[in-house]
Formats: sequence, C-alpha cells, structure tokens
Amino acid sequence: MSRVLIVDDDPGVLEALQTWFKLENIDALGALDRTTAEALIAAEYFPIVLADLRLRSEADGLQLLESIRRISPRSRVASITGAIDFDEARLRELGASIVLRKPMPAEEIVAAIRELLAEIERVERELSVEGPASFEEIYVAAKRVLQSIPMRRYGLTREDAEELVQETWCLYLEQRATVRNPKPWLAGTIMNLCRRNIQERYRDRDRSEKLPAPIVSVDATSDAKMILDQAFAKLDDRSRTLCELIGLEQWSYDEVSEHLGVPLGSVGPLYLRAKTKLRAALSA
Repeated sequence: MSRVLIVDDDPGVLEALQTWFKLENIDALGALDRTTAEALIAAEYFPIVLADLRLRSEADGLQLLESIRRISPRSRVASITGAIDFDEARLRELGASIVLRKPMPAEEIVAAIRELLAEIERVERELSVEGPASFEEIYVAAKRVLQSIPMRRYGLTREDAEELVQETWCLYLEQRATVRNPKPWLAGTIMNLCRRNIQERYRDRDRSEKLPAPIVSVDATSDAKMILDQAFAKLDDRSRTLCELIGLEQWSYDEVSEHLGVPLGSVGPLYLRAKTKLRAALSA
C-alpha cells in the first residue's frame, strides 16, 4: 500500500480526502498545518505530498513547498489550489510536480496521485540494478531514466539534461561511500539539480532584463578568441581534447569514449574536471 501525506487546513476536506484515498487502497496521513506536516516529513518518507497551496496563509503553503524540497527532496508534491490567479511556474520552481485546481472531484485527485505513484515506481524500477554492480553498470542502467527527468518533468533541453546527468554522476562518485541505495539517491539528486538550474535561469533572466544589451565589436570578438586559445594552451592534452571534442565539436559521450578508449561512465566526470580547469585558466 502506497503512503501519501495530505496537508489541508480544513478538517472536513482533510478527513474526506483521507477516507477516499483509503477506499482506493492508498494509505493517507493528514496534517492540518505546515508545522505538523514538516514534522511528519522529517520523521518518515512520503513518496507524494498532496498539499493545499493556502494553509493558514498562502505564504505558509509556499514555505511548506520549500521545506519539502529541503527535508525530503525525493518526495513528489501535488499542489492543489482554488485561487484564480497564481504563478504556476513559481510553484514548479519550488518543487510542485503537478498543480490541481479546485473544485475537483475526489476521484480525479486520486487518479492524478495514482499517475504520480506509477511514475515513481517506474523510475525506481528502471534505476534498479540487481546484484553487485560496477559504476559502469549503474551508469548505463541509470542514464536513460535520469535524462528523462530533466526533459519530461522539467522541460529542459537534451543538452542541459546530459549536463545534469553527468553532474549527478560526479556527485555520486564523490559520495558513493555514504550512499546505501543509489537509485533513489540519483533520482533525488538530479531533481534538486534541475530545480537549481531553473532558479538560476530565472535569476539570469531578471538580471538580463535590467541590463542594456552589450555592444560587441570585431576587436572584442578577436580578443575573446585569443584569450580562449591561450586558456586552451594551458590545459593538459586530455583536458584540451575533451573540451574541443565535446564543447566545440559537439561529439557525443559514446563517440568520445570510443575515440579516447576510456569507459563511458568516466567521460562525464573527466569532462567536468576539464571544464573546471578551463575556467581556472580563463580567470588566471
């Protein structure tokens, strides 16, 4: 039986939803306020949190979204609201997987939650690796489904998805000694990275709207190329090759793996380190 946390400050609504979920064989706990919900989430993992956007106040509902992202990044959030005007993009930025609108029949709410539960089960099933597995086996098993999270759930491009998958893998390699179960750890990590990516895009967009467009001269372009060439010259051969093949020539990781004779799972981490060296060379 799947376990869901329902958060609503109306006792009647909360009780009705709990009853309906249990009739559908979905175990549902309830919380009437943000503080209680946060305590329950800290004490137990809930795959899905169904939360009213407005609790004692709308600010309370938004604060709960931020708390869930911090306390339980693996949890999926279904926000529900009766407000006519609300910023859905902002809710998704804070971690809402779906946004449901009141009034909505209970059976439709249950159907939406079942879809989320099915997606969670599919992701965990595809990320699972039976028996002892090498890093390469975990990487190959996880790559496709990890790519689908940024693209299907967050609407990011394939290029951005590939970058986030590699960053997730690098973090896993760094922390693997403390990771007991790779599959939920990988999924939770890439979701956090997706949210961070979206937040950075919002901040960059806000800054760009406030700044006048720069005037770029031919001389400035030439100077930039010269600086880049000088930075490339400071890199070791492998780092320079990785930056050229992947960053400039847009080779796939599979092609680079075959060309350089390195394991596929090592290409991403090596490329990230190469880019770090390039940034350092550019800022020197």
